[in-house]
Amino acid sequence: MKCTKALEQESLQIAKLHKEFIPTGFLSQQSLNFLNVLYLFLIRHEIVYVIKEDDKVVGFIAATLHTEGLFKSFLKNNIGLLMKFSLSNLFSLTFFKKAVETLMAPQKIAIDNLDNTVPELLSIVVDKYYAGRGYGKKMLVCLEEEFKTSHENVYKVIVGANLEANSFYRNNGFNKEKEIELHKGDLSYVYMKKL
Repeated sequence: MKCTKALEQESLQIAKLHKEFIPTGFLSQQSLNFLNVLYLFLIRHEIVYVIKEDDKVVGFIAATLHTEGLFKSFLKNNIGLLMKFSLSNLFSLTFFKKAVETLMAPQKIAIDNLDNTVPELLSIVVDKYYAGRGYGKKMLVCLEEEFKTSHENVYKVIVGANLEANSFYRNNGFNKEKEIELHKGDLSYVYMKKL
């Protein structure tokens, strides 16, 4: 089992995993094309690792060193796609509400003096057919080594309060620091882990 940096040509496989195995959240409701562009951007500018079986991506982890900078940079680099995407959702009040809430997330998740300069684990997925093999933990180790190389000593992750993933984070050394409402009516926990 080897964890490697994601390649650009793997962005679609990663997007498909996200779409299939992260059933909730604003991003999961978006098109596969949008997710593909997002993960291609993350591969090029942020941190994405994968685990493969027979050249097929069966798990991935994505992170950023600076959440606030991530949103600004993604918007700047993908203005054409975002305009097209916004036009296709022109009459969806729910879409615009969730989009604004997502863009405002960095201000909501600031914790004490750690604000949005703290690295963030954005998403982690393992194909359910490969669950229980330690792939999630292995990808956390790869990510943490990357953070240490960047001289980071703490990072965060935001998890929906009702998701099974909460036990994964607690079992892997994360501590719940804050409860927030990223989207109205949806409680999430902000976990921190010291390296």
